[in-house]
Amino acid sequence: MESLSVIIPVYNSKDHLENCVASVIAVNDHCGAMIVSEIILVDDGSSDGSSELCDIIAKTESTDRCKVLVVHQPNKGVSAARNAGLQAAAGTFVLFVDSDDTVEPVKLAELMRTVSEGDPVDMAVFGLSFDYYSGDRIYRRDIALPGIEGTVSFDECSNKLYPLFKDNAISPLWNKLIRRSIIEKTGIRLREDMFLYEDLEFSLRLMAECGKICFCREPIYRYRQAGDEGNAGRRLKRVAHIPEIVDKIEDALVPFGGSDDILLFLHMVLAREKISCASMEETDSVCRDFRSWIDSHRLSERIWDNEYGMLLYNLKSRRLRIKRIKTRIRHGIAVAIKKTMGDFRKR
Repeated sequence: MESLSVIIPVYNSKDHLENCVASVIAVNDHCGAMIVSEIILVDDGSSDGSSELCDIIAKTESTDRCKVLVVHQPNKGVSAARNAGLQAAAGTFVLFVDSDDTVEPVKLAELMRTVSEGDPVDMAVFGLSFDYYSGDRIYRRDIALPGIEGTVSFDECSNKLYPLFKDNAISPLWNKLIRRSIIEKTGIRLREDMFLYEDLEFSLRLMAECGKICFCREPIYRYRQAGDEGNAGRRLKRVAHIPEIVDKIEDALVPFGGSDDILLFLHMVLAREKISCASMEETDSVCRDFRSWIDSHRLSERIWDNEYGMLLYNLKSRRLRIKRIKTRIRHGIAVAIKKTMGDFRKR
């Protein structure tokens, strides 16, 4: 019987860990040909009681059908924790789940049945929801689904890579069932020297090794978006130059024939995030790096009709900072309204 190993990196998530594990265990209530045979909790040096809770869950929730294993390690970051989980995994497929998120048990079981009983696939990609919380209340939910359905070849996937990237189907790790033999055969692991878009880099390298990929247009994974998670800009302060990140993604895109669309989009997103908490000097540096990168890739024509791209390229640091302030104000007002009244937008 085929089996699934679920890897859950744990760091100071005591309040949500039990719900996360319960949602995964519940998958087996609806399974057929493939079961969740093990849940691997990788405690990454937690200090809030999560470490002890992992051991309690392992003792109380393990069964003959599904073992709960715990790996304790000093704090090394989420990539190192996921790699430790891969080292311990034994299932036919692997799924990564973050410790404050949950899965939809029935829908995941249905996908596992499809993967087990249909033509062999190396990866299955499914939809997800981003659930925005204020305290314990969801005030907004965004659904992201792959733009295609069914099993496709690597070439077909490669031809639709940018639309899939925009659909948020490529970047995350937690919306994929991955055949473990592909991971072991290639030795691919998450880069522990990256702390932004390391999941995209890993996903691209794995996809390049897959012959068949199954896409499912169901929101199976539920990502818990807390109010304090918009910290990409703060993490980017640790990166001297944004091309350091973009260049790693460019290398991972080589088997796909490259994708200037993805790289340009990614660079502008990273620039916007870094400028969100940058000084004037840092903003100047972001602009210079962007202009140099655009020129080296001969992409200047691609940004002529993009206002933000042209501001970066023409080194308009002051205007970019004014836009940042206006955006913060608008975002703050919109969030306050949604937390009070719920999401008034049509979905």
